[in-house]
Amino acid sequence: MIKKGFTLAEVLITLGIIGVVAALTAPALMQNVGTAKIGPTLAKVVSTIENANEQILHDEDATDLSKIAETSEEYCELLSKYISGSSYETENFDNSIFNPAVSLYDENINYGLNFPSNSRGFMFSDNIYIIMRYGRQYFYTKKGSFKEQFANMYVDINGPKTKPNKLGKDIFQFIIDRSGQVIPVGSTTHAWLMNNDEYKYTSGRDSACNETYVGTGESCAGSIFENNFKVIYQ
Repeated sequence: MIKKGFTLAEVLITLGIIGVVAALTAPALMQNVGTAKIGPTLAKVVSTIENANEQILHDEDATDLSKIAETSEEYCELLSKYISGSSYETENFDNSIFNPAVSLYDENINYGLNFPSNSRGFMFSDNIYIIMRYGRQYFYTKKGSFKEQFANMYVDINGPKTKPNKLGKDIFQFIIDRSGQVIPVGSTTHAWLMNNDEYKYTSGRDSACNETYVGTGESCAGSIFENNFKVIYQ
């Protein structure tokens, strides 16, 4: 007599094997899916911020953001009016969520985001949190269409309440110049403006972020933008 179908034992064994394989592969799959979203998310944020800056300058009949907003609070309040779905934090910025900060993968390095109390933040959309720190933390020269630095911008892609809250992992750093352009820290443009190649993501310094070295994670935004919005580092 020809045997048809499977016995209960065979079915249970097969399901068990599938379960083990799923348990082993699911975390990596979820991580890959999450990583794939980072580049498009950051691209969307940058595009939205630059469009808002352009509209602000147009409405104010100005060419320099520093002539319109003199503090992080004023700038964030302006942005929230021009970005649909965003909400500005009117209360004092809670820097205890991020401070002290450590480097991307080395818990022994106390590399600070260390946002001062005059920083301001607002919820962008889809749980994306934007932190603005007004002023020139880094000096760079005026070249081409770029003006001097206006503000530092940090993009937390999963919100401040979701860890790890680390540069290069879920927080990415940008510079906004006075003309409203957004420059990823670690990009070729950023290094060019600073006249300092050690900030480029391909360098071997602590600020680098490439296939073999991520350092502090400071330059990972530049790495992502210069690699077709893909995360090439681990």
